[in-house]
Amino acid sequence: MKVCGIEIKGNNAILSCLSGDAENHEIISKEIKKIGIEDSKVQSNIKSFSSTIGQFFKEMNFDRIAIKARAEKGNFAGGATSFKIEGLIQNTEYPVEIIHGSTIKSKLKGIEIDLSLVNKYQEESLKLATLLLQ
Repeated sequence: MKVCGIEIKGNNAILSCLSGDAENHEIISKEIKKIGIEDSKVQSNIKSFSSTIGQFFKEMNFDRIAIKARAEKGNFAGGATSFKIEGLIQNTEYPVEIIHGSTIKSKLKGIEIDLSLVNKYQEESLKLATLLLQ
């Protein structure tokens, strides 16, 4: 199984991609760790992001794709660009799940995840990708 976990932070979709199963898996697509939008007010940047993420999903042929849910209101709410990014990812031709952070934490309780395999900023997306293999 091939999965992609995505955490949206600021103007970036941070990616962790795994191949295998719950007990035996490996990181794939080490070259592409995040895809971003430089200026979300410029239409060509939005189109470029949409094209890039769609092409990435097509090339990788994932079985499951999920985004870590963001707060929609309050002090920790996502910004306008993060909502655009989420919408563009959901608008691809691939099914995309939204999974809440507390769900990720509870379902991974007791499961060892080697976070040293990714950059610090990819840890949450790796946890989500690991959950998708369970």
